[in-house]
Amino acid sequence: MSGEWPEETVRAYRCRRYRQTPEQRLTTLGEAEEWLNEGGMCLFQPKQGVELPSLYGAVAGTPGPAPRWGSHSRYYGRAWDWKDAMLCSRRIFYGKALGDYRLFVSLEMFPYLFALSDLNYGGDVDDYLELYADGKLSVAGRDIYGIIARHGPVSTTMLRRRLGLSGGADSRRFERGLAELQRGLLISAVDIARDNRWKYTFAYDTTLRQFPAQIEHARALRRREAMVWVLRRYLDLACSVPLRRVASLFGWDEEGLRRAVCDLAGAGQVGWDERRGVVWRVTAE
Repeated sequence: MSGEWPEETVRAYRCRRYRQTPEQRLTTLGEAEEWLNEGGMCLFQPKQGVELPSLYGAVAGTPGPAPRWGSHSRYYGRAWDWKDAMLCSRRIFYGKALGDYRLFVSLEMFPYLFALSDLNYGGDVDDYLELYADGKLSVAGRDIYGIIARHGPVSTTMLRRRLGLSGGADSRRFERGLAELQRGLLISAVDIARDNRWKYTFAYDTTLRQFPAQIEHARALRRREAMVWVLRRYLDLACSVPLRRVASLFGWDEEGLRRAVCDLAGAGQVGWDERRGVVWRVTAE
């Protein structure tokens, strides 16, 4: 069992919701954008242990992992091209928002995740310096953000050159700094640059510049309100999930998450087995 619903019911629900059948396969970029905005978030490709839909899975109309790197797949190629088109449209957040994997986040979802970010700050361009002074940003994160804020969008190649962080331990510091800024939703990939030897890398800009209305919205949200909203939308995708996996996915403390679950359960919007620690949608249709 998975909450109130049998495992086969949950699997069937996710298969439909994630569009993992040939009949539901996404066939146009417009369909992909509509599907992503409806769900609020998705991975580019499946990642083991992360319960979220993926663009590749919905384009291919199949569950399971993406093809291995270098394998020929027309569906993977299509998903790759649509990924680039969507991030370059700047109508969506794209980056490592929840971990060491890339995630699409709709502009409707973005303010709620931003309100829950540990790096959520006032909104002035130089406030990142306060984050550094408070010990919330590394030196690399501070320096990367400073360059992007002044000159963005900036490619990863140019960031490395400007900072002189291109090899060994320096490269690792750079990658960690870039990742912490994405995890904090402070920067987003917004373009493709061709200035490295592979002729493909991301260019980043600040979310403050790219998504000012969404950040303004986030300022008005209370943390508990944002958590309730995100949890409800996540269950619309995943149907039924152990609470510990929700906490791990979003990086939330379980006490705060339990309060959010109680709010939704009290309103009759979710089911909740406190003993087993499982939360689920009221309907699996």
